[in-house]
Amino acid sequence: MIRFAAALIAAAAWTSALAADFVPSAPRPIEFVVRDRNGDARTAPQLRARLTVLHFWASWCLPCRDELPALQSLQSDLAGDGVRVVAVSVDRLGWDAIDRTTVKLDVRGLELYHDRDREATAALGVEALPTTILVDAEGREVARMRGQGEWGNPDVRRDLLRFRDAP
Repeated sequence: MIRFAAALIAAAAWTSALAADFVPSAPRPIEFVVRDRNGDARTAPQLRARLTVLHFWASWCLPCRDELPALQSLQSDLAGDGVRVVAVSVDRLGWDAIDRTTVKLDVRGLELYHDRDREATAALGVEALPTTILVDAEGREVARMRGQGEWGNPDVRRDLLRFRDAP
């Protein structure tokens, strides 16, 4: 009986570790700079939409790799609804590693940037990968997810639209 209870607790912990939830926060303005493929700086205001899904990832992070195709689908499905997905890699090996990963995963329509020196990561307090920050139309962080998201889940998508529509 004790083994069964321990297994149940372990399974619950594993499930919650795999499927993260958004944690709402008091809206606060954020500032960061990331780089596009040409090395040009892109600032928070340049990446703004009604709701920006700002996703930090790396090619060596297995949950991050699992999420990229689903994030691409999310972008494709919700772009017309004012949701913009911005994927920011923290790979030290740069665009070579980013390109190898996205080609291997057949991810072509996702908006990609690089946080070469991890300045954006530090400025936003990203402590683990993957981490996703929701940014409202005014450039304020309104929620954060630490861990892997279930981007194809209808409940997650409804949550995103609720954050988009929040005052």
